[in-house]
Amino acid sequence: MKLSEFIQEYLSMSRYVALGTLDGILAVMGVTLAASGVASAGGLDIPNYVIGLTGLSGGIALSLSNAFGSFIGERAEEARNLRELEQKMVIEEGALDDTVIHRQAKKRVYMSMFTHGFSSFTGSFVPVLPFILIASRTTATLTTITLCFFALVILGIYLGKVSRKSLLKTSFEIVLIGILIGVVSFLISGGR
Repeated sequence: MKLSEFIQEYLSMSRYVALGTLDGILAVMGVTLAASGVASAGGLDIPNYVIGLTGLSGGIALSLSNAFGSFIGERAEEARNLRELEQKMVIEEGALDDTVIHRQAKKRVYMSMFTHGFSSFTGSFVPVLPFILIASRTTATLTTITLCFFALVILGIYLGKVSRKSLLKTSFEIVLIGILIGVVSFLISGGR
């Protein structure tokens, strides 16, 4: 498969691109902001890059979890679809194994695995980069919040275009979810 075909296939799986990116941004934003708040509330002298690496480790765990979760779920779904097709065709169970239909199903399974995992991984960089690159805790926190909400608006526009719904409404819903997660993270961290 050529790189251009691969990228087109990746973007055609908009559900996993959106789910993974949203997971990466929101979950890692929550972990990173909570770690920053706990460190500050506890009076701990922890460098920002350590907080960034804490968030990134959560992002890596999330991306692996999403990738393998997609693999297991999609594999089961594709296997069920093949068995149902065999029943409709009134052929023996397993007769479609190692056919073009089966190979296409396997390709969809692996592509969903990669897309969901990779999107989660790339999304997780949005909240952690300020902590890795900026020494000031306050500046890193404010930059993280700004970048996350900017990324959520872009994601909302993307989802609005994909679903052919209101770009403003979709962006607003996603940003609202981000605010909720930010508030919960703030409260968990001791409110500092």
